[in-house]
Amino acid sequence: MKKLFAFLILLLIMPLSVNAHAGLSSSTPMEGEALDVSPEEIRFQFDSAIQQGAMTIVDESGSEIALSDVSPEEMELVGQLEDELPNGTYVVDWSVISQDGHEVAGTLTFNVAAETVEAEAAEETAEATETEEATAPPAEEEASQTVAAADEAAAETTPWMTIILIAVLAIAAVTIFVMARRR
Repeated sequence: MKKLFAFLILLLIMPLSVNAHAGLSSSTPMEGEALDVSPEEIRFQFDSAIQQGAMTIVDESGSEIALSDVSPEEMELVGQLEDELPNGTYVVDWSVISQDGHEVAGTLTFNVAAETVEAEAAEETAEATETEEATAPPAEEEASQTVAAADEAAAETTPWMTIILIAVLAIAAVTIFVMARRR
């Protein structure tokens, strides 16, 4: 009976430790952020340790931007930019392998709007503000897109977790039935 009790406790604990995917907790720059100066690095922070990581940056025209170094550091993925980024919109595609071996990926979009000449900058700012107000999705929509991407990644593993949990419970039920029949 003690073995059965220990086995059932093990079954309850096991599913809790299986789902340890790394989730993105923050980034620098943040999603949709408009920067006054070109960043020196792109940094992603995760809620658990990562093993590997990669990232690519492309500009508005689809050209890839060179990174001098991309390195996973404990719970961060950091990419060092080789050169300053000119004004424009940039998309960063990233992926990491979490400690449990599962891949987690995402996309980050940000803008660089550095001032060049005061008159041009004031004019561009006014135009950019009007354009952004007309075309930019609301912050709530961007947040919901990020949450939807995280839910989609979690949904990929949910069917397997369900199958494993059902199999373990079936084995436990058969074990209990067999032990009861032997008495």
